[in-house]
Amino acid sequence: MDHATLRQHFYRQLTNHYVQGELQSLYHWCVAEIEGWGRAEAYTRNEQEVIPAKRMHWEEVIERLKRYEPVQYIFGKAYFHGLMLSVDASVLIPRPETEELVAMMLKDHASAQKRVLDVGTGSGCIALALKHARNNWLVEGVDVSSAALLTARGNASDLGLDVAFRESDVRDEVDFEGFDVIISNPPYIPTRVQESIDKNVLQYEPHLALFAPENDPHYFLRRVAEISEKSGVIEVYMESHATEEEALVADLKSVWSGSIEVKHDLAGRPRFLRLEKSE
Repeated sequence: MDHATLRQHFYRQLTNHYVQGELQSLYHWCVAEIEGWGRAEAYTRNEQEVIPAKRMHWEEVIERLKRYEPVQYIFGKAYFHGLMLSVDASVLIPRPETEELVAMMLKDHASAQKRVLDVGTGSGCIALALKHARNNWLVEGVDVSSAALLTARGNASDLGLDVAFRESDVRDEVDFEGFDVIISNPPYIPTRVQESIDKNVLQYEPHLALFAPENDPHYFLRRVAEISEKSGVIEVYMESHATEEEALVADLKSVWSGSIEVKHDLAGRPRFLRLEKSE
């Protein structure tokens, strides 16, 4: 089998599982990982025969994609804010919206040294991206999952970034004292919308990091704000579900005495929250 035939086979096997644009992106991701070729080079290799061992790898990947396993988990890596991170099923796959949250904070704080805590750090993507961009900042990350923290620490080591990660559960009596800024992408998806979630997310990504408590969809967002208030934190950045923002803001006002600003993502959705105290 040559690579032109393999490409046709790939598309034919997966065309009922993914939309065209997504399928094309998946093909080029696989080409890069399995063959080591960029997009342009892949089309110059049409007549080249597929090495048998790599053909087996292709078939394995196709079967996993048929089961909607995220390609990031298949190859164990994801890209975030210019960094390549190791990921597995213990952590969420970093999203473009979360890159926007990081960019927002970096824009607001161009130079001054900060001590920042990333709450619900997962793979460490937020904390590591901030440290990579602002090496003079002191950045830490916390998570309730010991498995996620192993992944985050591995990423910090691989990237050579001095970020400390420790286990902590915001449902306990904890504090954020000593930090200037809290940033968090907490579990915020309401369980009532679970049936609308894409299969690759629902079946493979950790529900612990996805879903808020069934009877209290704002719980973790409110809890981060509440602990920040009690700890004397000046500023908080959070990502949210981008729905019912008025109800969410009203809920946060019950625990936060400073200003609350809703910011929109690039798609125009009310995705982010910036909480600030007057110094």
